Amino acid sequence: MKPQLTTIETVSDQLFACVYNWSHGRPYTKSDIDKALLAHRDSTTRYGRLAARLKEIGEKTYEQLCDEGYVNTDADKAIAFRREELESLAGREELKSWLTDVNRIARLFPEGAITTKKTKLPLSRGSDGFNVRQSYIIKHFLPAQSFCGIYGPSGSYKSFLAVSWACHIASGQAWADKKVTHSSVLYVVGEGGVGVPRRIRAWEQATGRTADNLWLVNRPVFPVRPSEVDEVLLAVKEVEEKSGIPVGLVVIDTLARCFGGNDENDARDMGAFIEGCDTIKQKTGATVLVVHHSGKDEAKGARGSSSLRAALDVEFNVKREGEGKALILSCTKMKDAEEPERKAYDLRTAELYEDEDGEMVCSLVVYDKPREPNEVEAELASVSRLTDNHQALWQAVRSRTAKGDPCTIPVIKDDLKATLGIEKVRKSFHRWLDKLESENIIRVEGEYLTPLVQHARH
Repeated sequence: MKPQLTTIETVSDQLFACVYNWSHGRPYTKSDIDKALLAHRDSTTRYGRLAARLKEIGEKTYEQLCDEGYVNTDADKAIAFRREELESLAGREELKSWLTDVNRIARLFPEGAITTKKTKLPLSRGSDGFNVRQSYIIKHFLPAQSFCGIYGPSGSYKSFLAVSWACHIASGQAWADKKVTHSSVLYVVGEGGVGVPRRIRAWEQATGRTADNLWLVNRPVFPVRPSEVDEVLLAVKEVEEKSGIPVGLVVIDTLARCFGGNDENDARDMGAFIEGCDTIKQKTGATVLVVHHSGKDEAKGARGSSSLRAALDVEFNVKREGEGKALILSCTKMKDAEEPERKAYDLRTAELYEDEDGEMVCSLVVYDKPREPNEVEAELASVSRLTDNHQALWQAVRSRTAKGDPCTIPVIKDDLKATLGIEKVRKSFHRWLDKLESENIIRVEGEYLTPLVQHARH
């Protein structure tokens, strides 16, 4: 008696294609199902029953498919329902093996034949794009399409600096010998008044150029409110239509006046402000520059929630040089480039006009020729080879002790991290401390720090 041979049924490419499409929420073609029925004519076999069932489903109307659950507004639910029926006919493990047969899938569905859902996130591989040229508004100072901030105490000339940058960009004139991208500028004058127009006029008078592409919004705007963001977007569009030049810079002066009555120290409120600024940046392609105040303790950086500094691409600190008409500009954050050197810039007086009483109305203009700062803390005047980091450490210790606050190494480290950066403090803090201790400026007793010289009063 001869042994009876059992024929092992294999799935045809056509039936495989129908199952694969159907299980992924897509329709299969009439041609494929007809060929699958020819390949699996015996309706008593598993694959024959599966092909016959798919033929039957394929002949249903769209309304019938919806009623029976094969089509659903919840796509995932419809796919799950389809796969349950396929499993009942083909078997769970077999269906799983088909859907993971990458070689067969690649052969039957060449690249482009199947539309797969792809992420909208911008992807790149490895170091691709490392040599893309960095666009800028002011080279080495303000990158294009970035979120930037300048902060300093009242009277530090920070708004004069913002006006100077805006005028140079609007006129296409280099600033401090650094190239600018000639663009229109939208300047939000949050504090109102005639101060900003006078500063612009002073700049025009000092340079012999005009700032016709610099446009002022003469009231505060509140980026925390979507309706206000929309108004800024409309203003940018109107400026571009009138000037014929894209807006490359939007200045918000100051954050306090444009915060809409919210709490600067609340991370959620600051997050809403940042989100509004990001929307302006993304939808206009402009750099957004926020003018902000420093806190009561200058060593701790800008006022309010630290989430602002975290969100900034670039941050500058502005302080007055002594009692004279000069500012010191220090870069405290530059995310994707080398920080520019700390420099001083003089301000000059410009006579604008005589008022009705015959008195001369004047304003100041930043003279954009950098020089080395002359200011040194009086207590540190005798210290040789002094750096800005040594001064920052001394200021932090002096500030803490003057207010009677705890002054320990961990506390001072945290203060400095906010302005100098975590990595720089981690690597160099003890070297700075050793320098000031050896010069008898600070006494170190365990974790506690005590100033050994009295703050000079001016």
